[in-house]
Amino acid sequence: MLITAIRTFESYTAEEHAVHMEEQIQMGKVRMPSWARALAVAVGVISLVAGFLVLVFPGLGLLVVVYFLAFALVMLGVDRIAMGISGHTYEIKVRPGEQAPAQQTATT
Repeated sequence: MLITAIRTFESYTAEEHAVHMEEQIQMGKVRMPSWARALAVAVGVISLVAGFLVLVFPGLGLLVVVYFLAFALVMLGVDRIAMGISGHTYEIKVRPGEQAPAQQTATT
């Protein structure tokens, strides 16, 4: 009995586990952890408040969008400079059971 259980456990691959978990999620049997649920509620409340503030003060909404865009562009610039100096690029991690995207090669 124990040997059968061990063999079953050994033959259970990561891909099978991923498929099993996906089935459980689709059936609604897996719940988010409590910290993730609390975070989702907090983000929802903040989004509602921000939405009402933009409705009441449209100029404030435009100003926030401009600051977010400026911050994103600064972070993008820092990221690209660091990537250029270090010579490292982003790595693409593939989940078990998925195919890696085709890599593009530069032809000159």
